[in-house]
Amino acid sequence: MAARLQTGIQTVDHIAIPVRDLDLNQDFYVQVLGLKFKTRRLNPDGSPRQTYVLAGENIVGLHLPGVNASVSPSPAPRIGVGISEERFTEVKKRLEEKGYPFKGPVEHAQDSTFVVSLYFDDPDGNHLELCIRRWDPKYECISHTVFETRDLNKAVDFYTRALGAGAPIPCGEEVMLPVENGQMIGLREVRELSERTKKHGRGCHMAMNVTQEDYDAMVSLIESHGGKSQGDNRAEDGLRPEGERSIYFFDPDTNRLQITALAQGQSEDMLPDEEKWRRIIENRKRQGKGLSRWESGGKKIV
Repeated sequence: MAARLQTGIQTVDHIAIPVRDLDLNQDFYVQVLGLKFKTRRLNPDGSPRQTYVLAGENIVGLHLPGVNASVSPSPAPRIGVGISEERFTEVKKRLEEKGYPFKGPVEHAQDSTFVVSLYFDDPDGNHLELCIRRWDPKYECISHTVFETRDLNKAVDFYTRALGAGAPIPCGEEVMLPVENGQMIGLREVRELSERTKKHGRGCHMAMNVTQEDYDAMVSLIESHGGKSQGDNRAEDGLRPEGERSIYFFDPDTNRLQITALAQGQSEDMLPDEEKWRRIIENRKRQGKGLSRWESGGKKIV
């Protein structure tokens, strides 16, 4: 019997994007865009690894070492953050004062999910959008992400049938697929994928929460609809709470994603860096291995 989903994706939880200058980008996201600083994570040797900032309760991870790729010629990949009208005005003013170029305000049609948007890039060339939403969720959050696809019909099939996203909503040259809480996954068809799509950067992905009831079916459907699973090294390293299940995977256009089924009553506290690396290093020793260059932040630690 074919696997079947009950509800599909519940929420977009977090997103991680590549940056080459952590201090510069952290300052941009916090001081210019007004997102809240959450924490800075470190490599085993104490050097910086990533910064987490908050769009409402959603983490936007800024991950070193970034990617060697030119700015995407299409408006995707792009992160859209929904904010209040007051914050929208404040950020527009700060972008003008700091001399950051932007497009907008762009007003959307009356039947659109969005009222108005600003479009611009962060200091590393990642495409961003700030918007005021017409439909829920209207609180500050990751409103939507937009991915490139070479085959729109195939991509829509993957996100709706394998992940249970809602029916596509036309939005200019893009389509938006709503998830259970109203956040959206956007798709934009392109002739060729940009280097920004092809080069993911260390640990960069979009993460979504799903129910425990849907998790097994979704894992099966991802592979059968053209996705490619990477498994979950974090579980193998003992970094997940008991009962939490998760996998990382690629969609048919190599956009890197994650689904997670949270454990009941699970705490949102993060493991301290020291404890995280202790568990990883112990697991590597049991395997007769050292940390990879990716894990050590560029240094081979045995």
